Amino acid sequence: MSKPMYINVFLNDKFSDVTDAMYQKRDQISQETGRNCPPYLSNNKFSPQEDLVLKRGETYAISFWFNEKDGKRSASISIKLAEEYQGSGGGGYRKSSGKDYKAKSIGEDTSVSGKPPRNDDDDGVPF
Repeated sequence: MSKPMYINVFLNDKFSDVTDAMYQKRDQISQETGRNCPPYLSNNKFSPQEDLVLKRGETYAISFWFNEKDGKRSASISIKLAEEYQGSGGGGYRKSSGKDYKAKSIGEDTSVSGKPPRNDDDDGVPF
């Protein structure tokens, strides 16, 4: 039996009130049962529709989403290569597709070097 792979994700401060409640509930369950709290979300019958290969050394963008459709709630995890993901910006949030839309509320989009993208006709290298 192989060891499970753990992927760390980071909590969004916009949900801090809900996050605090989740941690309090986790501690309450652990204290009442004397055991570790079970996972909040799990799927022991997941069967991929295609091969999933995560390569050592590659950088991935991982997002966790709550969904609701026709009154049925679920959650999903999105995993994309970070280089495919960089163009979307916004940390995984869907943006408006309007032609005049600018990500003012999300902040300035920066390149890998931490500098704003250049607009001149260089070779595309951000540094």
